Amino acid sequence: MRERAAQPFNSVIITFVFTALYLTSDQFIDPAIAALGKGNKQYDAAIAHLTSGLGLAITVGGIFVALLAPVLGQRADATGRRKAWLGVTTALLIAVGCAAWVLAFGWAVFAFVPEVRRGDERAKPVSVWAHIVLWMKGYRVLWRDLMQLWQTERPTLWFLLASAVYRDGLAGVFTFGAIIASKSFGFSNQDVILFGIAANLIAGISTIVAGRYDDRLGPRAVIVAALGLITISGLIVVAFHSVGSAIFWIFGLVLSAYVGPAQAASRSLLTRVSPRGQEAEIFGLYATTGRAASFMAPGMWTLMITITGATIWGTLGVIAVVAVGLVLLLLVRTPADRGTI
Repeated sequence: MRERAAQPFNSVIITFVFTALYLTSDQFIDPAIAALGKGNKQYDAAIAHLTSGLGLAITVGGIFVALLAPVLGQRADATGRRKAWLGVTTALLIAVGCAAWVLAFGWAVFAFVPEVRRGDERAKPVSVWAHIVLWMKGYRVLWRDLMQLWQTERPTLWFLLASAVYRDGLAGVFTFGAIIASKSFGFSNQDVILFGIAANLIAGISTIVAGRYDDRLGPRAVIVAALGLITISGLIVVAFHSVGSAIFWIFGLVLSAYVGPAQAASRSLLTRVSPRGQEAEIFGLYATTGRAASFMAPGMWTLMITITGATIWGTLGVIAVVAVGLVLLLLVRTPADRGTI
């Protein structure tokens, strides 16, 4: 429920407004260079430096998320104040916009989800050193679980790893899509916002439609088709970017249309490959491996722009992560795949 409440913050405020229209704008480059305008080599190089810097920041942030998320969760459990921690982070969302949406969908968590009782052993406050110990213990447990899957449910483990790669690529499509539209195709501020609205609407509708094919053909078929079309569309965007904004309006929206189905079908496939009685644990590993790989797409985005000096080539970095994830998925076969591609 809370994840849905926070959805517009990530998909609209951060992706299509804050990063594309502010952080990577010419307000952050030398005024003399900014005055040269788009099309000037110095101006374009300065903008490329900004967009690659954003990718680097997201890469570093992804690494910190992977390292800190487990210990922060343990700290919230240990203090018995999970709602307090959740309340602080939710308040921060309600404060940069999105207030109505967050309040509409987020209130149920605080009203109906029980808190850890103070008498519970986990509710006793512990020292910072103890939290570090818990942190390391959590990763030992994670490693143990992964090794157990390797011995008993190897296809499930391979799916977790493959999905971690392509899911980060899918996240990169939305994270950097607005920046590509603004910096590489010359979208105005209004065009970027309109594109963001259209992309989110199309993604929602396509996910609903893809559910029918998930039932008929199986989730693996949906994922493979979606990742393949995303890869092809991304290559077309790069190859024909000189044609103009029409290319991105068409194939950028195609990219957006297949992100939702791939994500939804991934969860569907996960339920089918999870060993009976270990569903909750596997979904936890699904989330953890996703965080652990969250630096790949922004890292490749940064690398490609740094090498080429142009923002448009960062698209290839993101698409490469999706393509690698697709190849890894094609190499995975599970009992749930029988009768599907």
